[in-house]
Amino acid sequence: MSIHTTWMLLRRGDEVLLGLKKRGFGEGRMNGVGGKVEPGESVEEAAIRETQEEIGVKVTKMEKMVEIAFDNLYYKGTPERNVMYGFVATDWEGEPTETDEIKPEWVKIADLDYDKMWVDDRHWLPRVLEGKKIQAWFHFNEDDTFDDFWVDEINDTLIDDIEDGDVGLPPATGDATSYIFKTGARAILRNEKGQIALIHSTNRGWYKLPGGGHENDELRRENLQREVLEETGYTIKNVRAIGVGRNTRHEWQMRAEAWMYLCETDEFVGKEQMEDEIEDGDTLEWFDSFDDAIEALKSVKLDEIGFYGAYFFTKREIDTLEYAKRLLED
Repeated sequence: MSIHTTWMLLRRGDEVLLGLKKRGFGEGRMNGVGGKVEPGESVEEAAIRETQEEIGVKVTKMEKMVEIAFDNLYYKGTPERNVMYGFVATDWEGEPTETDEIKPEWVKIADLDYDKMWVDDRHWLPRVLEGKKIQAWFHFNEDDTFDDFWVDEINDTLIDDIEDGDVGLPPATGDATSYIFKTGARAILRNEKGQIALIHSTNRGWYKLPGGGHENDELRRENLQREVLEETGYTIKNVRAIGVGRNTRHEWQMRAEAWMYLCETDEFVGKEQMEDEIEDGDTLEWFDSFDDAIEALKSVKLDEIGFYGAYFFTKREIDTLEYAKRLLED
């Protein structure tokens, strides 16, 4: 069970507004302003409300730049998972005012003193101040230090955007805004030999990149790590986000978005096949090159398989591998 919190940083030119926490969790530290998301609130609504409560300004223009999961973060003696959604505001009404909880202070970005802030801030805040959107994960200890972390820059470069007519099916239309929306993560996974992994469903006749659907409040890389481990038995390293594959499946009234990553095998820790994997005859196959993996996907006899979804994920995987090949050659 996670708690969801917000973080707001007001910015004007080369200055940002930090708040000295005067009481409660984080007392004595300089930070952005924010707090817990209340039931029924969106994270955007919570961020605006908390900012107004803590420093008396109403934010009118902001952009979400940060999603961070803090695992094992101790709050009132209890370890929790805190998922924080962070925003940078560039327009607001009112002047920052000291309250019982926060003493606001404008600080030049060049003069930020990370020793007065949370220990994780130095690892991700500089990227945000450069205008980059990030996701990050930190595993904390009871003494407010952390023993493991990663920071990813979000890459939403559009690799492809597929509809029925793009995969050889009769063109279809519909109000896609009303469709079910699903997200997930997929890996171009390479081993120590540089070979590329595909999951071959031998009883179905198709191939896929390892990966799958997003669950609960997972971050993108957490989704990727879990799915690759479940499908291949490998932990991963050298993770790099390369973009997003989208498709609209009108027959199913569904829109899908897959976050695509390059990564390498780290350790093989083993796996147990799930019932549907056994039924599909799923096997992990390695291909010596991008071209070999692409050729395997192109050899799939989609008309014989007769499964609507296979048209979309087969083209998605081909487009992704071709894109990654060009990316690595540049």
